[in-house]
Amino acid sequence: MTRFAYYDRDADIAWLPTGSSADVVSEEVSWGLIDHDATTNEIVAIEIWNASTRLPASLLDTLPTPVQAPGAAA
Repeated sequence: MTRFAYYDRDADIAWLPTGSSADVVSEEVSWGLIDHDATTNEIVAIEIWNASTRLPASLLDTLPTPVQAPGAAA
């Protein structure tokens, strides 16, 4: 499964994957979440809260909005 970065403008959250894992543990930090593989502790994604205040607008403008999976509840 291919994972893509996105920016949710309504929630002001940017999600940036760096790998993949079937078993993720999330660590809450002051600016968002760091997702680690539960076995290797490798970072597999970061979620940046209040992204519009932490990341350049030029970067956020390049990120797509999140796409809801087919068949998922709205």
